[in-house]
Amino acid sequence: MRVRLPSVRHPHSFYDVFGVIAVAVATMAVVLTVRYGEVIRLEMAVFMTAVFLWAGWAIERILAESKDRSKRRRERPWD
Repeated sequence: MRVRLPSVRHPHSFYDVFGVIAVAVATMAVVLTVRYGEVIRLEMAVFMTAVFLWAGWAIERILAESKDRSKRRRERPWD
């Protein structure tokens, strides 16, 4: 069984989005545990905002690709 890492540039499934968000949240937790200050909190807020914007884009892309595949399956080659 081949396991692939989550893709940031070309997300294909929910697991790509979930994997990236899980790594981002874990990174944020570690950084805030080690260092805690006003600047660090601001940087983490900007980082998480970027991650959630990316997640919205990734979900939109996955759904658009799914819709396109569905349309291609419905087309009959003999028509």
